[in-house]
Amino acid sequence: MPWDVREWLPPEHLCWKVLDVVGLLDLSAFENSYRDDGRGGVAYPPASLIALLLYCYSKGVRSSRRIEQACWDDVGCRIITANRRVDHSAVARFVRRHRAALNSLFVQVLSLCGRRGLVDLSAVAVDGSPMEANASRDANQRLQRLEETISQCEKEIHALMEDEVDHALSVEADGSAVQGDGEDACDNWPRLSRLCDRLTRAHLARDRLHERAMPSPTEIRIKVEAAERMVARAEKRLAAETEAHQEKLKKYELRVREDRAAGRRGANGRPPVPMEHKTVLVRQRTRLVKMQAWLERARTPRPAPSPESRACLSDPDSRLIPGKRGGYLQGYNIQSCAPAVNSCWPSKRTTIPRTGRPSFRW
Repeated sequence: MPWDVREWLPPEHLCWKVLDVVGLLDLSAFENSYRDDGRGGVAYPPASLIALLLYCYSKGVRSSRRIEQACWDDVGCRIITANRRVDHSAVARFVRRHRAALNSLFVQVLSLCGRRGLVDLSAVAVDGSPMEANASRDANQRLQRLEETISQCEKEIHALMEDEVDHALSVEADGSAVQGDGEDACDNWPRLSRLCDRLTRAHLARDRLHERAMPSPTEIRIKVEAAERMVARAEKRLAAETEAHQEKLKKYELRVREDRAAGRRGANGRPPVPMEHKTVLVRQRTRLVKMQAWLERARTPRPAPSPESRACLSDPDSRLIPGKRGGYLQGYNIQSCAPAVNSCWPSKRTTIPRTGRPSFRW
């Protein structure tokens, strides 16, 4: 083989394309995070690690330990790293440290593809595709039925465990492994395993119902803002009414002192109601307490599932969704996007992961 490792691969190999693209990207966000005062250990060049990550990710290698092994086995990785072995901890720390900067690379890559005419950024279509799950539609149960299933499973598990304890005590007392009519107590373990699995799935299904009943962060923020406005309004009204009534009490006391100084017994008319018994103040204080309780409930909402809501006992993550050709199916709703492309780029559907960012393949 050639002495130079760069001659081991042809010019059209993927690693050369990755290195060319990385050379066109703006890596200032990575480079500015390192100190240049000569202290500390020498770090790997950010461009080299970014090219290594993109090259390995494009081949489906995402584990830091597998990337470290690829630096030995893969010629493309050896070319990118200049024939050096990068430790897996260095790769993991680099990804954790520059997570935000790595996310911004996708925008630069997409912009680069747009300038090269590979993609048309003017039209992007987003669609949902139903996918059938490995679960039965008849396994959907309401919250009350799930509670009954959980209670029944717990009772049966408790009864089986009591039988196992009694069997162990009898074996210890008699010194024999088989008791009674010859039935082995170990026959209960498969049934116990099935009950534990059913109990776990019932708990998951109940948790899914509560999660779906939880309002979204936007709804929580809107309710909290409305409650804060109501609390501020009630406090302002209570302060105004309190100040007005205190002024009325002060005027009455001043009139009483003036009448007594003039030799009269006291001021004429009924004296004002005390602060704690004033109807307007009592009503405003009650209103303020209600608004503060409403604000507390808005900040810490408690999910209340509807009695008609259901969750699947076989697969709690799946839901009953409309099918493509009518009817309903038990499955998932997969979000996908299909960007408009020109003739030099293959037309493929790109799946959007749960993070909400379209995945990109070099």
